[in-house]
Amino acid sequence: MLLVKDILGMAIKQLEDKGVPDARHDAEALFCYLMKIPRDKFFRWWSDQVDDRTIDQYMELVAVRASRVPLQHITGTQNFMGFDLDVDKEVLIPRQDTESVAKKGADLVSPVKNPEVLDLCCGSGNIGIAIAMLRGAKVTFIDADEKACALTRKNAGKHGVKATVLEGDLFEPLRKGKFDLIISNPPYIKTGDLDDLMPEVKDNEPLSALDGGADGLDIYRRIVEKAPEHLKEGAFLVLEIGHDQARDVCRLIEETEKFMDIETGQDLAGRDRVVSAMLISRKIQKQRAKEKAREEARQAKENAKQAKIDEKKAREQAKEDARKAKEEAKAQRKKDKKKAKTDADGEEKGRQEQ
Repeated sequence: MLLVKDILGMAIKQLEDKGVPDARHDAEALFCYLMKIPRDKFFRWWSDQVDDRTIDQYMELVAVRASRVPLQHITGTQNFMGFDLDVDKEVLIPRQDTESVAKKGADLVSPVKNPEVLDLCCGSGNIGIAIAMLRGAKVTFIDADEKACALTRKNAGKHGVKATVLEGDLFEPLRKGKFDLIISNPPYIKTGDLDDLMPEVKDNEPLSALDGGADGLDIYRRIVEKAPEHLKEGAFLVLEIGHDQARDVCRLIEETEKFMDIETGQDLAGRDRVVSAMLISRKIQKQRAKEKAREEARQAKENAKQAKIDEKKAREQAKEDARKAKEEAKAQRKKDKKKAKTDADGEEKGRQEQ
């Protein structure tokens, strides 16, 4: 028999040799999973002896993780904002980075009593479930994948969240109703970058939940275009983004001219991770439309005034060009006449000399 600390050392080395990130964390997590003990109680086992059968079972789990199968696919669970969620290899594993997105959404609807929330591309349901648990929100979940929808129903039921789960392409399954918040973690990896992902991701998670098209913005374009139709006045749109996509996603939102207070937020590592914006109310939209119309009228007046100035300048320039052309023609005629006389005199002189 060996001590826990000894087999942990063996496991850590095996994981490190295979390039597994955070090998110590995963080695400890696998031991706790096998022995069904809380992580915060693990230190109590550090100097305990482990029988051979347990060692064999443990090292089998370590070997699976060393093959770069995600830890969550082995344990079947992932903690998200304090809630344990079931995970499945057919559905994207919730990331800690996404907690900043869920927190932003929860903060924005905190003043609203029983807020209505739409979680698009819901995956495991992690974002919507967290907001439902924190804010008592009524959440509608939508995903194009039936397995994601099934997993969301399972996780919602696990935490006592009454969920409306719809299968379909973004807003397509919706028939009526508007929301206080639309929140989404859509696919946003550039197609050309998929092969550069870690083996845990590219070899074990659904690419459909990762592939955002050539520039990574395909789904953002569609969400931003249709979101205003499904938001209440003064409601919010919150989107998870890649760390280098803030400018592009903000630009897409700005171009609709239907949102205000567009902001970028960071994850725990300080990287850009979330973009939020508020739908402009009809009153403000009308006010902005009037301001835009006034500005366009002012610009049209300025353009007309400038056109007159340009036309006058063009006439004056044409007159000046005609004057110069007349003078140049006169000078040329004079020059030609003088040359003709010189030539004639030369010919006359030649005849006289003969």
